[in-house]
Amino acid sequence: MGVQYEVAANGPLPDGWSWRLSTADILHDAPFSLYPGVVREFCVATGNGVILTIDGVSHHCGRHSITTFDGGSSIHASVIDGPTKDINLMVRHDSPPIHLAIHTAGDSFQGAEALLALDGGAKLIVNEKRVDLGELDAVLSVDNCVIIVSEGSIVSVR
Repeated sequence: MGVQYEVAANGPLPDGWSWRLSTADILHDAPFSLYPGVVREFCVATGNGVILTIDGVSHHCGRHSITTFDGGSSIHASVIDGPTKDINLMVRHDSPPIHLAIHTAGDSFQGAEALLALDGGAKLIVNEKRVDLGELDAVLSVDNCVIIVSEGSIVSVR
């Protein structure tokens, strides 16, 4: 009921990773796939959001929100007034922690596994070089870089 696009993983797919990052289009109300043994983080990148019903409990996930849940949970997504584009991070339970974080214009930070632009794109300065990102464009492996968000909003994986 949706379309998923793989962005990055720190090992080979389908099973050799400890974390993986993807984007997804949620076009209609639909169940999520089960991923036992992983922690999932879900961010609404574009659209009006979704209601995630996680093991029977409803969670309102608005634009640019991050929701964390167990990948083995029963999840059903209900779109709020139209389709969404979303970012998904999956991390195996026995792996070092890694998380999504939202950054907006004026924020600066050091290093990330990946950066993804949210709706409308973003302009960054990465180690003093300008990087323009369209919506859901990604920059990978900026571990030792200084990142400044000059316009828009991004999600980092750190």
